This record gives sequence, structure tokens and C-alpha cells, in this order.
Amino acid sequence: MASFSELKELHERHLDAPMVLETFTAKESAFLVDSVIQLLPSFNKIFTSGGVKGELLINLSCGPFIQWVFPACDYFSDIVLGSSTDQCNAVIEKWWRNEPGALEWSHVAKVVCEFQGNRDAWPEKQNMLQGKITHVVKYDISKCNPVSPTVLPQADCLILPHCLEIHMTNKEGFCSALRNASTLLKNGGHLIMIGCLEATFYMIAGFKFPHLCIDESFVRKALSEADYVIEELQVFPRKCNQLHDVIDYSSAILVHARKSIPVSCTQKP
Repeated sequence: MASFSELKELHERHLDAPMVLETFTAKESAFLVDSVIQLLPSFNKIFTSGGVKGELLINLSCGPFIQWVFPACDYFSDIVLGSSTDQCNAVIEKWWRNEPGALEWSHVAKVVCEFQGNRDAWPEKQNMLQGKITHVVKYDISKCNPVSPTVLPQADCLILPHCLEIHMTNKEGFCSALRNASTLLKNGGHLIMIGCLEATFYMIAGFKFPHLCIDESFVRKALSEADYVIEELQVFPRKCNQLHDVIDYSSAILVHARKSIPVSCTQKP
């Protein structure tokens, strides 16, 4: 498997941001149910329960994914979005600023608003989210401050969608990256992780990227060792019975955990 620095370079050079969205989250995507629709009710419930709210929400995604902040944006004053590549951030910023040619997220906004009782309110939901975004940052999960040189206040909630397992080349690196990401979160703050279990690769625009193979027991162990208390963990079996040559995961995992005590970061993955 590639080293961390080699994998970082692969993402920067070959991760086609529009194709990432077209493959996994577009309205016509075969993976839309797996990657968005079946997780959204449980994700939405985390916030509507009333316990997860505050001033700052940080979302660090493997690509230009913003679907998870739609149900969360009602509960936070400020939102920071980030990805690991310049191209992905450019796609996010284009949508944030309502620039011509921005990629479409209305189908996700409509689903979230339907859960919340008014599907037709999606334009207001989208405008509210765009108005609460304060930064789009590039992150490096191997650093003690993953968003360096940007300095942010610690967040009340940190969302990591497919962030650790696509950037790290081994389980030790995953655990190290989790500790690094945790420095962005307040003690007692909420961590929400979304990931693919038992995947070994994924394909974007014909380019094959490695994916760290993890399972539920490892995720539980990594969170415990990083001093998190798991509030809820759900596993969603794969529903897409095709395109196993695009990504070979068996299921998706959604975890809501609470940061219990300060964690120490490590510089090396």
C-alpha cells in the first residue's frame, strides 16, 4: 500500500471532485440510497433529539461532501467545511458562494426538509446553511492541528465523513489521525463519524484509490482508546447490489460519540 505522503499526493492529483459527487451522491447515483438516503433519518435524529447543538460545527470530509450539514445547520451558529484537496474545496466554495456551474445539492436539502416536516422549505434551508458557513479549509489529518495554518476555536461538534479510512494506510495511522482530529473538538463535544466497513478500494474516474479495511470492532476500539464514549452506533448493510468494481464495502457505519477527556495528538500517522 502507498505511504501516507504518497496517498496524499494521489488524492491531490487524481481525486476528481465533480466525479466523486457524480459517483456517490448525485440524484441519479446508484449509491445515493447507501451513501445518503438510508443514513439521513438516523443522522437527523442525532440533532433533533436536542442534545447536539452549540456555536461551532466543523465538517471535514474525504471529498466535497456537504450533505451531513443540512440536518445539522439549524443547531449551530457557525459552520466550517473542509476537504483534503484544493479541487474539492473549490467545488465546495463554488456552491457556498452560489457561483455559476455550482454542483447541485437541492435533492438532499429536499429530503432533509421532508424529514423535518416541510419539503418545500428546502431553498430556505440551503440559504440558511450557506449563510452560516464561515470558512472552507484544507486539512491534513496527519497534523496535530489538521487545519493548520488556520486556527479555529474548538468545536461543539465535529463530523468526519469517510475522513480517516481513506487517508490512512494502516490502523495505527487511523488511530493517530483520530487523536489529531480530536484536538479540534471541545471536551464533552460530539463526534459524528460516517464510514465504509470492509472496503479495500474505490474508483473515481477510472483511477483506483486504496481504502483502509476496517470493521465495527476496530472502530469501537479506536474510539475507546481515544477517550470517546459511544452514544450510538449503527451499521447499515449495503443495498447497492451492483458496481462492486467501483467500491467493495459491505456496509456503512454511523457513530455518535462524546469526547470525555483531553486527548494527545501525534504528529506522525
